[in-house]
Amino acid sequence: MTARIILVDDHPIILTGLRTLVLGLPDLEFVGQATSASQALTLVRDQNPDIVILDMGLPGMSGLVLAERILESAPATLIVMLTHYEEPSYVQKALRTGIRGYVLKTSPSDKVTQAIRTVLSGGVYIDSELEEFRSEWIRKLSQTSGPAPAPVPNGTLTSRELQVLRLAAVGHSNKEIARRVGIGIKSVETYRYRACKKLMLHSRLDIIRYGASHGWILDV
Repeated sequence: MTARIILVDDHPIILTGLRTLVLGLPDLEFVGQATSASQALTLVRDQNPDIVILDMGLPGMSGLVLAERILESAPATLIVMLTHYEEPSYVQKALRTGIRGYVLKTSPSDKVTQAIRTVLSGGVYIDSELEEFRSEWIRKLSQTSGPAPAPVPNGTLTSRELQVLRLAAVGHSNKEIARRVGIGIKSVETYRYRACKKLMLHSRLDIIRYGASHGWILDV
């Protein structure tokens, strides 16, 4: 199944490079590009993409504000932020906004590919150059009053149970999972319950920590 992708950046050279990269990936369908926030919002409304690669530093409107606007109108859209900003505060704001990938513009293009693959599979990608932030985030996810859930092979889950659990681990609500997967909310609840029972996960924190331990939260 191909994923529909839109590119948003005000630098023509970067847009050209991203488009070349995307056109070389057979499971992606390039459906448009924009150089401004208004163009991006129009494209999202008209094309209903699965994923948007978004520049943080657009003129007239920050990428974070634009991301909020996109997710308000198309909550199922996945967003990968492309930016020069390395400060942890920007990464935190991006994650709180609902952005699923954070890649530095100084990184090689294969990291953009990794980010796309990670978020499309239900994970969250943070550039490996931001190691201090990544390590601190993992540490916070791991904090709990009890021991971590015992690792259980993913193969014990059906493909649908695994898909639902991965999406739950990175913060999607049951309603969002239902919309993204194309099933009813009751079905989502059932798959989530079965997965948690098989893996002996008893809380939302258990799900998050299990996802972190299996590389769903961060691409390492």
